[in-house]
Amino acid sequence: MGSSVKRFVLVALAASLLAGCGTQGPIADELTTFNEAQQKGTAQLILLNILRARERQPLAYSHFDVLRGGISGSSSTSLGVPFGPGVSNLSTNTVSAALGINPGISQDVKPQDDQDFYRGILTPLSPETWALYQDQDWNSDLLFHLFVEDIKLSRADYDTVFQSTAELCREHANVGDVAASCANLKQIRTEIDAVTGCIPDTHLVNGQPLLQLMNDPGDRCRQMQYDALTHALTVLGFHIAQETTRSDVGPSMSAAAFKDTQWPFALKGSNVEVTGSGGTYQFKTVSRAFAVSLGNIPCPQAANIAVAATSEIGSQIRALANEDKAYVAAHGIPAGCEHKTGLQIGITTRSPDGMLYYMGEVARALLPPDSAQAPNAVTLRGDDGKPRALLSLVPSDISEPAVRVTYHGTTYSVPRGDDHLTMQAFELLEQVFALYNRASTAPSTTAVTVVP
Repeated sequence: MGSSVKRFVLVALAASLLAGCGTQGPIADELTTFNEAQQKGTAQLILLNILRARERQPLAYSHFDVLRGGISGSSSTSLGVPFGPGVSNLSTNTVSAALGINPGISQDVKPQDDQDFYRGILTPLSPETWALYQDQDWNSDLLFHLFVEDIKLSRADYDTVFQSTAELCREHANVGDVAASCANLKQIRTEIDAVTGCIPDTHLVNGQPLLQLMNDPGDRCRQMQYDALTHALTVLGFHIAQETTRSDVGPSMSAAAFKDTQWPFALKGSNVEVTGSGGTYQFKTVSRAFAVSLGNIPCPQAANIAVAATSEIGSQIRALANEDKAYVAAHGIPAGCEHKTGLQIGITTRSPDGMLYYMGEVARALLPPDSAQAPNAVTLRGDDGKPRALLSLVPSDISEPAVRVTYHGTTYSVPRGDDHLTMQAFELLEQVFALYNRASTAPSTTAVTVVP
């Protein structure tokens, strides 16, 4: 083979290698396309179930089991370069070099309808999960709306909450966050006063009349009453935190009782600890639980707030009351709190399934099935304190929406923009479903006994 031919072959091979390097861009683009397809598909599934819930139809759960894509190679050009021993310029042996990219994505959608899945998504949200999102600085109003079904308390405790809030607003009007929250609360209560007969619902529970503040987007009065109370609780410092309690187990023991004083301290990290040194040791059981406090209210230890499923609230409040008694016994009653009675507030949380049905009710209020009914948009305080719609949804195919889906022949779109919290709510729903998508046992409730 002549030197000129060899040079040509080398140039051709180098060109083919460079073509291979050029595929990195398309591969990266396809990975991005994968991610965008996943995000779009998940948001569409959430919106589709919200539209079903809007019509109060059964929901259907599914998820992307596998996303597939491929890069296929094809020969499109050939270089007529002779090669091999004893060849001439007329030889038919040639080197072919070319690469064609045909990206594409397909997916496997798997229904979620097994027993463990439904056990998980029907489990009421735990205080621990709420604390997780609270500590990550998620919008507090968004958490109150998605996580909570209702709040129950007595009329006396209801009045105490708003009286304490009014005092705090007067005393700390110079604090920016307090002033903004108090202004929002004042606006809501002004709107409540403008609606004739707008008062909290009263129910008889265990022979005691209790107010029930319903998080009901279909009833404007109820929704405003609920918003007013949650705003007041926020002003009073609503916060969920983990508390550790240590209780003595048995009497103190002398060092002589242990042949080896090292093994008791190996219990550290379990639910048993050993305190003391030298002469005596004390075994203690350690329990950790999440409790709610109102840090800004006078005598904060007097506010018992239970966050649980309805059937568990009574027992949780009693447990919190016992903890208060133990605290007072150990530390005494703070000055000015001698005659204060403890607040008893019960918060009923939703399950992930219930959260989707709630968003369906929000959509139903925003887009009423009855055209004669006036629409009602549920608004929250954004991170900047300004009102933001919880859900923005239009029954049309708009240009470049955040997400769109066609349901029963109508295309619904979520507009882009920062004047609503729709996509944040979708992200929160997706995460909570991922956290609660499996449970080995069905959600349990306490026993109910009917006494004639």
